[in-house]
Amino acid sequence: MQNLHYKLHLEPNLETFIFQGTTTISFTSEKELNEISLNAKELGIFTCELLKKEKKEKCSFMLNPEKDQLMINFKEPKQGEIQIEINYHGIINANMLGFYRSRYETKDGVKYNAVTQFEEREARQAFPGFDHPSKKATFDIEFVIDENLKGIANTPIKEEKSLENGKKLIIFEQTPRMSTYLLFFGVGDYSFIEDTSKLPHIRAVAVPDKIEYGQFGLEFGRKSMDWLEDYTGILFPIKKCDYIAVSDFAFGAMENYGAITFRENALLVYPGKTSIPQLSRIADVIAHETAHMWFGDLVSPKDWKYIWLNESFASYFTVAVPNAYYPEWKLWDQFTLSSTLDGLERDSLVDTIPVELPGDEEANIDFSTAPIIYNKGAAIIRMLVGYLGAEKFKTGVNYFLKKYEFECANSEEYWEAFEKATQEPIKEFADSWVHQRGFPMITVERNEKECTLTQERFTYLPNEENSKWLIPLNIQYYSESGEIQREKVILDEKTKKITLPEGIHALKLNADQDSFYRVKYSDSILELQGKQISSKKMPHMDRFGIENDLFAFVKKGDYTIAQYLDILEKYFGTEEDDLVLIDIARNLGTLYNIKEEFVERIKKFGISLFERKLELLGYEPKIDDSLQGASLRNSLLWLLFKFGSEKVIKFGVKKFKALLTGETVHPDILGSVLQIGSVAVPEGKAYLLKMLVSQETPEMQKLSALSALGSSDKRENLEEFLKLGFDQVPPKNRVQVLATIAGNKSAIPWLWQWFKDNFKTIQGGMPIFHVGMAIPMITRYAGIGHEEDVKEFISEKVKEFPMFDATAKMGLEMLEIYSRIH
Repeated sequence: MQNLHYKLHLEPNLETFIFQGTTTISFTSEKELNEISLNAKELGIFTCELLKKEKKEKCSFMLNPEKDQLMINFKEPKQGEIQIEINYHGIINANMLGFYRSRYETKDGVKYNAVTQFEEREARQAFPGFDHPSKKATFDIEFVIDENLKGIANTPIKEEKSLENGKKLIIFEQTPRMSTYLLFFGVGDYSFIEDTSKLPHIRAVAVPDKIEYGQFGLEFGRKSMDWLEDYTGILFPIKKCDYIAVSDFAFGAMENYGAITFRENALLVYPGKTSIPQLSRIADVIAHETAHMWFGDLVSPKDWKYIWLNESFASYFTVAVPNAYYPEWKLWDQFTLSSTLDGLERDSLVDTIPVELPGDEEANIDFSTAPIIYNKGAAIIRMLVGYLGAEKFKTGVNYFLKKYEFECANSEEYWEAFEKATQEPIKEFADSWVHQRGFPMITVERNEKECTLTQERFTYLPNEENSKWLIPLNIQYYSESGEIQREKVILDEKTKKITLPEGIHALKLNADQDSFYRVKYSDSILELQGKQISSKKMPHMDRFGIENDLFAFVKKGDYTIAQYLDILEKYFGTEEDDLVLIDIARNLGTLYNIKEEFVERIKKFGISLFERKLELLGYEPKIDDSLQGASLRNSLLWLLFKFGSEKVIKFGVKKFKALLTGETVHPDILGSVLQIGSVAVPEGKAYLLKMLVSQETPEMQKLSALSALGSSDKRENLEEFLKLGFDQVPPKNRVQVLATIAGNKSAIPWLWQWFKDNFKTIQGGMPIFHVGMAIPMITRYAGIGHEEDVKEFISEKVKEFPMFDATAKMGLEMLEIYSRIH
């Protein structure tokens, strides 16, 4: 099949939520066809006709809803140029998938826009076609809509003309060759701000009441576009690129070619209300989706199993792009803290997957696969950059993009192009890190003059695999005086001995924490490292790496909680670095939630360590705060409140009471202040409920209010919160309700029974993929002490909903891990 082209004519009605459509599909076939099979979902087909010059020949057809299939039969075999016209209708649904309605509130009441979310297999819900990423085509799109509405598609408007009965026809310019899942249709009451200084024109798009908050998105969209055009050497092929805030959106954002959609809180910036971490997150998402215009849109995967070629690269540039404009944010540190750790956590389960999805079945991006495809994949690309060097990596990437522009590719074609461009043999690296599941642990033993390094697969629970990786090692050596030297070593065997330089006191593998493995040191090495840690002679990223690996070995069962706390008290008691303390706070918070026998010790050490850091940071945000410092302050205020710090309790209550009198609280600490008020101030609940329903509250602050309501220490309040969550909170945010309460120590003792009793409500009240996310969220802590009941219940649900199988396995394995920590 060649020269595939669609003409899409849509007439959506935002009152009845029905749309009429006509799809004309043109292609050339070298062989004779008696029939064609298209994808169609939830569509009512009126007619299918073969177009022959000016004549139409009716075709018989059959819908198979179970397979999302529309089979069209020809009266006689057809060859050469074929053109088919299909007339149909469909529903503008409320499921946040396919062609759906997005609800938003105004001073005049509730209104709706119609938008699309087609990844992975939902374009078929808007029009019949070949709904697979490999079936790239060009598209001519046109809408008939009410005259007072705006229309948006992937390309600029070519023509707009008035029709009868208050309607208008909008015809868009033809698209480049692209996959169906990247199309976008938007109809509604939109407003725009534009940068038309050069091509592509950049537009921020939102509902009228919120467009003023799109300025940062407009500006950073332009910056991201400029940086990526320069980096890739390939100009963006569409004359415009829209950054569109969508009120009802189940994901973070979506890389529709030239018409990128975002949750409102992932695009809109509210001066005085958006915190530094939130602003950084918005820049990250804009960079990620703009990177997709090349990685995924220009070159698309031949099949969904190769989706890492989209997401892993876009996730790498999520940091590379904003880091070029905001180096003070130290985003590579943040990448290690979030993306790398999220990937390590998921990949530490025995039941995991490679970065390139296995098998030939249709792959799904869900809570079980996303951390591997996005987070681990990006971390592996970062390793590849370090392995090859930045310039060779760029050369390989650009050669690949140019060779396959407007086409599709698979992993093998990527590696072949990369090797040809760089003249570097990297297939062994790829086989280790992209095609093989899991990641290594390196055990380090030392005698006087040499070290023995041994690799094996790291998992929290026992595994029987005999895996081996090609591991680029950056080893940092420390003299007694703290002088540092570095050595690069390739560990490509199960065991390797390395000779140590003269005068070495301590050593540390994975210098700068820019690689994807864990390291287990002998006690004697750890003791020497401890002296470098406590004297601050070891850089902060390496202190972070040692502490984070130690906690992983607690979860694995190689260290006890008591041993971990001993090391913290001995070596990290005067730690001041933001990144290291963020991780310690997170780990202590986990133990505080699930290990009652250590609570008093955790509180005592936590207050000692974190109160001192809070004094250094200042309780109030400062204009020169770092990104990590702002994040840490907010976390510490809530954690220290839970630990019983009198200073923090006094401060937090005072700040919340100031809110009650109409004063403002700095957005960088608003989240923790709301949580404290929810617990410690009687009027707290009423204030938070008011925040939730107010049209003046930005989406991000509504999420903070939800988290605060779910932070109460009273069961009756939490049960009311859960009821509220599934009665009044929009479906897109109900997973946040469950995520918040799953981490609340006060809810853990009774939450599992509530989850069982209310599963039907949960399943019917939120997007189905969010239900899958909820299973591991709830079971990992709340399932402790109910292990057999959890297994039985989850097993029944997987039989009923097979799509939960992978996330259910995750939840059960995580439950076993947390049950074993001692």
